[in-house]
Amino acid sequence: MSVQLPVMTQKIDDAFTHTWYEIQKQAVDNILDANVVTAALKEKGSFKAQVGGRFITKTLRYGKKMTQEIAKGSILSSGEDEIETTAMWRWKYFSSHVQRSQMDDQQNNGKAAIKSLVQTKISAAKDALQEKVELVTFNPYNPSGDEESSKTIQGLNDLIPPKDFEDADVTYGGINRSTNSWWRSNYAAFSPNPEVHLLSDMKSMFNTCTSHIEAPNLIIASKTKFELFEDFALDMSQIVVKDSGTLADLGYRVLQFKGTDLVWVPDERIKISDKDQMLFLNTNFIEFVYDPQLWFAMTNWKDIPLQTERIAHILCAANMIGFQPRRQGRIYES
Repeated sequence: MSVQLPVMTQKIDDAFTHTWYEIQKQAVDNILDANVVTAALKEKGSFKAQVGGRFITKTLRYGKKMTQEIAKGSILSSGEDEIETTAMWRWKYFSSHVQRSQMDDQQNNGKAAIKSLVQTKISAAKDALQEKVELVTFNPYNPSGDEESSKTIQGLNDLIPPKDFEDADVTYGGINRSTNSWWRSNYAAFSPNPEVHLLSDMKSMFNTCTSHIEAPNLIIASKTKFELFEDFALDMSQIVVKDSGTLADLGYRVLQFKGTDLVWVPDERIKISDKDQMLFLNTNFIEFVYDPQLWFAMTNWKDIPLQTERIAHILCAANMIGFQPRRQGRIYES
């Protein structure tokens, strides 16, 4: 009698792989849309594809061309002005896995049973990836500034470090923050009695960021500050609720402040050492760069040595970069 185990194993391998790639696009959309920050970045066109490359790079203009007042007989200026440099970020990776045993295969060796097994296992992996994507946008700041060896995706806390690390002698995109004032963000402390001063604090930070020509187009608050804004910052008749657009269509409550989307995330996501924060972002200078060839891509199935288990991984290569920190701001609780 022929041995059927390899045939059965291959059949279930194929069922998992084919199912994942059939639902991959929808699954990725669902994962990104399940988090208001990634949904907002996606809506504003901040997800950018880059195939391969050792680094993610951006050419930055940080200086100004020199001008000269002249008169008859003046010697005109010459020479190249140092006005550009290149920022470089490394790829970061994260994954989830799907694992099953030969016992699972044996017990689910039928069309309906295989389908149920595949749906259960893939759904669990999708949920894990959804939670991971939600967390990476607010990954804790790495105070060592060791961008090269860190495995962590650089989220918003790397773009706009917590106030305590504003002056740290570390790099972002390979450029030192402490020695390059143009590579730093804007900061302000919340005033006492936020029910009275929250609106003026927000106006001040908004205008500070806007002084660099472009206004923020996304404000992220904690749930606490978002509700405070609803209750005290403006007369209820003046609050503008955005009831159309991708975020609203997904069910997120979006308010507007000076024409800019204001959304909230759970307090535990945005707070640092139990201190409240509010971020003012210009997403035109923020990109979530991903490699489409390794973006929620499933590996081949592999045996786990000396076990009856088989495992496949869903892999992602990405990083979040910001290439004009001076257009971003943070209000913090002191």
